[in-house]
Amino acid sequence: IPIFHLAPMLLEKLGPGALQIVAGAAYVIRVVGYTLVPKGHMVFVFLLEPMHGVTYACAKTSSVEFVSTLMPTGYEASGQALLGLFG
Repeated sequence: IPIFHLAPMLLEKLGPGALQIVAGAAYVIRVVGYTLVPKGHMVFVFLLEPMHGVTYACAKTSSVEFVSTLMPTGYEASGQALLGLFG
């Protein structure tokens, strides 16, 4: 899933807040979907796994954008380091 490739366009159209909501919705769909997979049919898990890519890419992209806008000028790299440490 080329979410990272489409990140600039998604950020421009949706913004970081909506992108974080997309990440949360993808996570909920994936986790609830896991609970609905019938016993003995674990192959259906493979249909839900691409949602992990959407979850991770949207959450990471929006988090990086949030941190870059919150940090004062000249401290952007420190903000990204803190995001990597605690995020």
